[in-house]
Amino acid sequence: MSESSTTSYQNVSSQNANQVLDHTSVSTKKKFELPHVLLMMLIMMMFACFLTYVIPAGAFDTGKDGALIQGTYHAIDQNPVNPFYAITLILNGGIQSAQTVTLLLFIGGAMGGILYLDSVKKLTNYMIYRFEHAGALPLIIGLFSLMAFIGFFVGGDQMIVFVTLGVILVNRLKLDPIMALAITFLPLYMAFSVSPSGMAKIGQIIYPDVALYSGYGGRAIMYVAFLIVTLLYVIWYAKRIIKDPNKSMMNTNAWQQDVAQEKSNDMVIEDRQVNWRDYIVVALVILTPIFLALGNGLFNWTEKYGNGVFITIFGISFVLAYIVKSKTPSEMVDGFLEGAKPMLVVAFAIIMANTISVILEKGQILSTIVHTLTTQLDGSSSGIVAIIVFVVATIFNFLVPSGSGLMSVMVPILQPVTETLGVNDQILLTSLSFGGGLGNLITPTLGATIGAIAIAKANFGSWFKFMMPLFVVWMIVAAIVLYVITAIGWTGGM
Repeated sequence: MSESSTTSYQNVSSQNANQVLDHTSVSTKKKFELPHVLLMMLIMMMFACFLTYVIPAGAFDTGKDGALIQGTYHAIDQNPVNPFYAITLILNGGIQSAQTVTLLLFIGGAMGGILYLDSVKKLTNYMIYRFEHAGALPLIIGLFSLMAFIGFFVGGDQMIVFVTLGVILVNRLKLDPIMALAITFLPLYMAFSVSPSGMAKIGQIIYPDVALYSGYGGRAIMYVAFLIVTLLYVIWYAKRIIKDPNKSMMNTNAWQQDVAQEKSNDMVIEDRQVNWRDYIVVALVILTPIFLALGNGLFNWTEKYGNGVFITIFGISFVLAYIVKSKTPSEMVDGFLEGAKPMLVVAFAIIMANTISVILEKGQILSTIVHTLTTQLDGSSSGIVAIIVFVVATIFNFLVPSGSGLMSVMVPILQPVTETLGVNDQILLTSLSFGGGLGNLITPTLGATIGAIAIAKANFGSWFKFMMPLFVVWMIVAAIVLYVITAIGWTGGM
């Protein structure tokens, strides 16, 4: 939804707005800002080319099933990828990301089209007007909790469309773009990273020796632990910005200036008047992903019908919303296209991020990187091994920000080593899911992360600054969890 469709939060006075403008006009020091998201991805592609020149190429022998054989790493002839060839590999990156991009555009069009109806905007205005005496925190906690609940069941790049909801809310509350990510993208991906329906499930599909959905109860407990620490951090940051907007971690004051330029009397009474049609549209926004999550969890929809079920369910909700609002078919098409527009930059970013993985594969340096990192595991205790695997997965995830890619490369190599060192398969998958999932929230090589930042109109530098303290806490919590479950010999029985 465009910024022009937003309205001012009523309790911000014109005097306060002028004070913000005065403050921003006094500040003459221009702060450093990272390049545009697509330019940044191009720079990362060129850096990947550079790595193919300086890191020795290597490979593992493979078995009949194509699995890599531990202990068979050997050096091979260098096969560097030059920048001109790397540009041609964008097509390969597009082929690899075709499913994700297709889902993103269709689901973005459907969800964005529903938001384009303004029912969410009107109800948000009403809720803030109705509960403004309670402050912003109940609204922040409510949206954060809903996103965390959805992320427990459903994950994937297509979920970044919910960042738009965060943008709507923080615009009303006069908070910075970081908060839009903190109450949508952050809980969604955190939950997917540690929940039994997320990264661990991907590992169980790739490594079928571990039963699908095994260890559900144990991972649910882990999810609660991460949920609590993450929510507390978001609440702390929200209180900080509410008290003093100048303490925002955004490295530019432009967002304050945009807020200040909105007049407090722009919120007309119609924006707070909602009817039964608006309630149904908002219910569709909230219940659709929950319905999809229950369908995936109880009836295995994605296993039976593939990821196309996302398009089907969101598409039905989109059509129902426009019927409820008495819109014509032409208006329905226009709304879908408007909803899909913000996803275009995200789609290009995802394609270029996948191209980075293709460059590293063509340069044949992935095996060298994995071999170098994993040889450090030998001789460590089982608890330390689990923690090291987590750290290794976090580092490797920077190069290959794909859950299935990380699992498929690292499980065959690490499994024989960790098994001999007392780390069972459940703990191995848990370590990899922590590193491969949580690390996605701070890596600039994941198209979804960069795309979500673009939707929120933030920048990666500010987001990284916000995330680092939380990520350190996550590292500590993850290390404690992995050490404890290894010590008690957890095998996924709960």
